[in-house]
Amino acid sequence: MKSKLNIACSTLPLLLLFCLTASSLRAQWQAYTPALSDTVGSFDLRIAHGNDQVAWAVLMKYNVTPTAYAWVAMDSLVFTKTSDGGNTWTGGTIPMGPEPYASNICPVSANTAWASGIDVDYVSYIMRTDDGGQTWQRQFEDGYAAATSYLNFVHFWDAQNGIAMGDPAVSDTDTVPFYEIYRTSDGGANWSRVNSANIPAALPNEYGSGGNYCVVGDNVWFPTFDFATFEWTRVFRSNDRGLTWAASDAQAGDLSFADALHGIALGAYNNSSYELKYTADGGVTWTNLPPITGGQISSLVLIPQSHYILTMLRTSNTAGPFRNMLSTDLGQNWMEIGDGTELASNAKFSSPTVGYAGEWQPADHPTRMYKYTGSPLTGLFSGQTLEAEINLTPNPATDQLRVQIETSEPAEFTLLLNDAQGRLIARKTIEKTTQGNAQFDLRTLPPGAYSLTVSSEKGCLTKKFVKQ
Repeated sequence: MKSKLNIACSTLPLLLLFCLTASSLRAQWQAYTPALSDTVGSFDLRIAHGNDQVAWAVLMKYNVTPTAYAWVAMDSLVFTKTSDGGNTWTGGTIPMGPEPYASNICPVSANTAWASGIDVDYVSYIMRTDDGGQTWQRQFEDGYAAATSYLNFVHFWDAQNGIAMGDPAVSDTDTVPFYEIYRTSDGGANWSRVNSANIPAALPNEYGSGGNYCVVGDNVWFPTFDFATFEWTRVFRSNDRGLTWAASDAQAGDLSFADALHGIALGAYNNSSYELKYTADGGVTWTNLPPITGGQISSLVLIPQSHYILTMLRTSNTAGPFRNMLSTDLGQNWMEIGDGTELASNAKFSSPTVGYAGEWQPADHPTRMYKYTGSPLTGLFSGQTLEAEINLTPNPATDQLRVQIETSEPAEFTLLLNDAQGRLIARKTIEKTTQGNAQFDLRTLPPGAYSLTVSSEKGCLTKKFVKQ
């Protein structure tokens, strides 16, 4: 199984999330430096069910270059957590045998969380803490005995009910390997394996992906990939907390679901573009959206309650720009909403206004964590159309563009000027008012089509214009 660990490291650029950005005028993300034992990189971040003020992340150490990176062995995994909505972060370590490698972390409160992973000898671990990470206890030591199983994630809905998913393995009654999925209803003291009849049979060379899963309510999804070709194969789904499963031939991973029905995923990477797939029926069927171009995908999030897509693009692992791109129409059009300076990862949102991210391993400062502070850009994520009268004059424009905004209720506005490729050209803010005015200098811009997006916490509205 040593080869699988190497593959997990070599395919990280496709499987990790790590590049959010912020604006110098009004930051999208507020950075915080937590208490960590080393300069490390964020691997998995999760928000606690039912309490979006609590988030935990597990981190590992990497040898990073502009074009590649590799896992560096450590004595223990590193974690950090917040229990006050991202204002403060504390950290510690998770013991998982010699040279551990993380799969995921899952909190249910500020004190209780689970983590999963394997060590250098391919021994799988499920670890639980009930004192905020000061101490960790290993659970289910008799499970996942085969090195080929590889524990991909553990997830708990509350302090009692959870699931653990591993790669195909035989059982005491089944000589044919099937996905090693267990459920518990007593906090992990006892586990029962899901019957093979309830899980689609494994395909040749098919495996799960560590930390690559999504949960909304009682719904669970995880992707699989072909170990021989390194291509995504299927998406497994359950709507009863893992008791029964079905699979679709989606050939996609990096899943993100906004609710029980609507989700997105990344398909193949071809000719400098990513396939983007969308489901509106909980993953039963998937349709292709326009491909994403402009760099490697570092993060992909379908924002809850809005179905807006937030994605991050990079052309280097160590140097910006790290472009923070937003689509309000399921990938038909994109706009840049940050200045590309912050190297963050693992973005997770519990609502349009509550989100967290962890930093990919920095080179010149202590590791940071992030909370989303995008007001008044809340409107961009709200999914609502801004009720306002917006006039752009002149249109077509030459040297200057004048913007007039009129609303019935006072609001603070953010104005984003983007080119036809979605790149952010300029940003302005207007203080709280019912009648706002702004002006953009267009003299240095080449002729072509542009868009101006006006956003408040109530919603957003985009107008197009032409620069002659």
